[in-house]
Amino acid sequence: MSHHTPRIDPTQVSSTSCSVFRLIGRVAAQPKQDEITIQSPTTNREMITLTSIRVSQLTKFSVDSWYEFVCRAKDSGDAGFFVLDSIKLPLPDGDELSVEGVVALQQLTSKFPEIY
Repeated sequence: MSHHTPRIDPTQVSSTSCSVFRLIGRVAAQPKQDEITIQSPTTNREMITLTSIRVSQLTKFSVDSWYEFVCRAKDSGDAGFFVLDSIKLPLPDGDELSVEGVVALQQLTSKFPEIY
């Protein structure tokens, strides 16, 4: 199943051929109930900010928390996307998610898509 929803680098959002994909990122803001801003690391270990991402109106995200998002690309060819589902990545108090770890996971799963 994981090979049907690949993890992608955030720089690939506008060019992916997958209609459904996964993205790991930190919620930077939720300016509206149905919109979030995500910061996600690229394979170059840079944080990229993705804005105006549409979400369900019933979803409340914790700002500055990391999530894995299951997303649907917009049909209109725009660079945006819609969050279908999300899983909060639980971290013990004082722990942080390593950007290098996220990048390594994205690179590993692109080579071995059967890894969930």
